[in-house]
Amino acid sequence: MALYEETLTSRILQVVLLVPIISMLAGLYATYQAEEGFEIMLATTVGVAILLLDVMAIRIEIDERELRIRGILGLIVRKTVPIENMASFRVGEGWTSCYGTIHFNLPARGCVTIHQRKGWTVSFTTNNPEEVARVLATLGVLREP
Repeated sequence: MALYEETLTSRILQVVLLVPIISMLAGLYATYQAEEGFEIMLATTVGVAILLLDVMAIRIEIDERELRIRGILGLIVRKTVPIENMASFRVGEGWTSCYGTIHFNLPARGCVTIHQRKGWTVSFTTNNPEEVARVLATLGVLREP
């Protein structure tokens, strides 16, 4: 059972990312009409569409064992941090005030940076940074000032 769940989206980003998908579909149709290179264009269109769909939203889940960050599909954008590997965390105001070696960023009210005992620093944006902080503190992760 998840102690915290949130899905972060940006309508502007979704509209902007639809433009390349529509362009790729137009190119796919053009290669079909030309009867040359359709298979290559099809593979490229599917790959680009999967990538763009995966980055359109971030899903954050925290349970007793781990923090999971996933994209819409969870194929490319994905990171899992076990609670016992978290040394500390920091909460930032605004979605541009955090940085990490691995960073998941969409416009939001705040952000959280997780410092791991082993591995890289992970940061992500959230609309409820204090709720995330409360859950992490409840799980025994130290909060940095």
